Amino acid sequence: MPKYVKAKAGPHNSVIYSDSSGNQWSYEGGSRPWRNNNPGDVVPGKISARNSAIGKAGGFAVFSDYQTGHEALLDSLKNTFGNKDIPSLVHNFAPESENDTKKYTKFLQNKTGVKDTKKIIDFTKSEFEKLWMAIEQMEGWRPGRIRQVNKKAKVLGVSYDDHGVINSYEIEGYGWVSKDEGVDLAEQGKVDAIVAISSAGHPFLRGRPGHAIS
Repeated sequence: MPKYVKAKAGPHNSVIYSDSSGNQWSYEGGSRPWRNNNPGDVVPGKISARNSAIGKAGGFAVFSDYQTGHEALLDSLKNTFGNKDIPSLVHNFAPESENDTKKYTKFLQNKTGVKDTKKIIDFTKSEFEKLWMAIEQMEGWRPGRIRQVNKKAKVLGVSYDDHGVINSYEIEGYGWVSKDEGVDLAEQGKVDAIVAISSAGHPFLRGRPGHAIS
């Protein structure tokens, strides 16, 4: 699984993730919680920020993976809504303008077995677990498809002339190309490499940190 470092809203309600290698991945279809890696539909703010949100889409925070988004939900329940009972939680967490609050409240009460005014901070471990599971179920987690949208080609080899100067590169999907062509492809964002300048002032390709060129 790629390590996502940022995300943004894409076309047709998709979410576009960028990974640590500069590649982009489109999350399409499915439900909003799945597309945002946000099982509790946590909104952008202090909770999402301190739980390493990497963007926002559709009015909700986007996280790098399910577990990070799940931890944000737990944080929100404990530290934002801890002093509320289930009806008050639903009123603030899932407002009537966007949800059927009566249905939502009854669902959480039935799943947790807590039907009085007991505050969330006083829930037993089992009741709290049933609460977040019920919220994630209510919000909906339905997978769609993940599609890579801008895969960058790798530099597979380097060729030198008789003076030890680079004259060509072997690039994935392109075969052997001249040094100038390789630099041009990298500047277009099509090759997974950095364009550097030699001491003589000539451009060449260099691997990104941790990604050496063969």
